[in-house]
Amino acid sequence: MVDLNQYEIFTRHMTSLKETSLDQRDDGQGVYMTESSKAAINFDSVKEEYVKDLGLCEAPKSNDALLKDSKGNLVFVEFKNGFMDRQKQFALRKKIYDSVLIFSDITSMGISELRKNMKYILVYNEGVNQTNRTDRLLMEKQKSFVQPSPSFDYFAKTIGRHAKKEYVCFGLNLFQNYCFKEVHTYTQQEFESYLEKEKQVS
Repeated sequence: MVDLNQYEIFTRHMTSLKETSLDQRDDGQGVYMTESSKAAINFDSVKEEYVKDLGLCEAPKSNDALLKDSKGNLVFVEFKNGFMDRQKQFALRKKIYDSVLIFSDITSMGISELRKNMKYILVYNEGVNQTNRTDRLLMEKQKSFVQPSPSFDYFAKTIGRHAKKEYVCFGLNLFQNYCFKEVHTYTQQEFESYLEKEKQVS
């Protein structure tokens, strides 16, 4: 398995998972999607350094964080605090493709190795679509949302648990067994439970 510490571009951008989860808003206010101090690589910063001297006409997108789990697997983590409409779903997929290409170029790991050793986790705000439901403009905007309602998510995840198959939101299951060995879409609460289990194993 690749040792991330052997790559200076990764070690230069070490931080905490909390810092990579920051959602910086237009009004200057920031919201963290986790309070975890777990060590993580700010992959957005890695991407910025990676493209600095490439002279690209359009910069690639990138996932928020890269870390190792308790079993030594690499994990890409993306935090989404806002609405997940169709445009954002498309942008999310581009982030995944671009991040895989950047990581593969830096480490010389092929996609077959990534399928064996890397996971992907999307952490999303389950309740964000529940605010201001009486606002007519927001309700019009919600017609284009692809994010399932909390009740649908709850139903789908419950069925999935009984079938011993995890429910993956936003069609991201297409990346499982293609780019990653596992793909997970967690609410913030589910992500905190995942981190707690990681602590118990490590």
